[in-house]
Amino acid sequence: MKNICHLIKSNLLRNRIAILLSVFSGVLLSLLIYLMGQYVSNATLSKIEIGVLDYDNSILSKDFKSYLSEELDYKLIEHDSYDYLSGLLIDKNISSIIEIPSGFYNTFASGNDGNIVITSTDDFENAAFLEAYMNSYLAGIKLLSISAEGEQEAFDRLLAEYKEVEIPINKAMAFDLDLEQFRQKEGFRNTIGFFLQIVFALGLIFSFMIIDDRKNGVYNRITVTPVKPVHYIAGNSIFGFILLMTEVLIYCAYIAIMDIDIGFPVYKLLCLMLLLSLFVTCFVVGASILIKSKSGMMVLIMAYSTIGSILGGGYFLIEMAPEKLQKLARILPQFWFMDALNKLMDNADANISSNIIIMALFTVLAFLLGAVMFSQNYKRS
Repeated sequence: MKNICHLIKSNLLRNRIAILLSVFSGVLLSLLIYLMGQYVSNATLSKIEIGVLDYDNSILSKDFKSYLSEELDYKLIEHDSYDYLSGLLIDKNISSIIEIPSGFYNTFASGNDGNIVITSTDDFENAAFLEAYMNSYLAGIKLLSISAEGEQEAFDRLLAEYKEVEIPINKAMAFDLDLEQFRQKEGFRNTIGFFLQIVFALGLIFSFMIIDDRKNGVYNRITVTPVKPVHYIAGNSIFGFILLMTEVLIYCAYIAIMDIDIGFPVYKLLCLMLLLSLFVTCFVVGASILIKSKSGMMVLIMAYSTIGSILGGGYFLIEMAPEKLQKLARILPQFWFMDALNKLMDNADANISSNIIIMALFTVLAFLLGAVMFSQNYKRS
């Protein structure tokens, strides 16, 4: 035990930059909760954008655009090129295109019935509401046109009086939403993918340390020193786990201190993250014994962490993936980690014991494989 403690202390002293990177990673994840929460809420709750082609440029067309932007809260993207707006529509940057035809004002001022053209793609709900609002506006203007009896001055006067009248529009939320709670939960949800990447990136640090020791002969010379090979592996593994644990503790402490609502108690998050960190430690140590080059180690770790994060559901719900990929994802510990978090976010009292057992089995498997490879290497040396 004394030798293990000495190795841990020695690693901490000669790898201060690694400790700083671990602290920085925890701070970065904490900052990302706020940044990602702001981004997701702005993207989700932003105003609906509509492209507008105003060929009339009259007081009536300006009044209609004011009705859309000021009273109905649409964001208008005005442009004189239909091709430009159609490109935005195809890319789904706008919901619909409204074309106000030339002579729009003159048609109503002369007592006739005018129209407005709406073009949309697959945003049927918003298009239906927009058309209903437009028809309501045109019906009101039609009544003014009939009352003016084709006299332009009378129509202008009635339109001015109509604009002065405040017509209340009742708006109701489709669902109750606590905006701050929404930002916090979505910010947390969208940082987990980054955590799955960073935790493996930190694992590269102590994997490089083991690879360097092998190249320098330290790995072989330990057989003639009081430090046994098992002490060497244990000391490096504990040092690596301390690196990962530092990041996790900072992240969870920030959530607890700032009272961020993640949908379930923070201690459950801490346990899950520490369990995954333990798996990463065993996986990285085993891989470091198997692979002799830093470039090979980097390719393995980054490929495994990236694929695991994507298939595990770190960046999108795995239910969106094809069925075969959903089945493939179950052989990855990241899947069971994300599955446990999703269950807890939906129900704080959800039973995640099966997820914990499976993640623990992955950790034991990684440890046993590492132990076997270490034993074989030690016998050959």
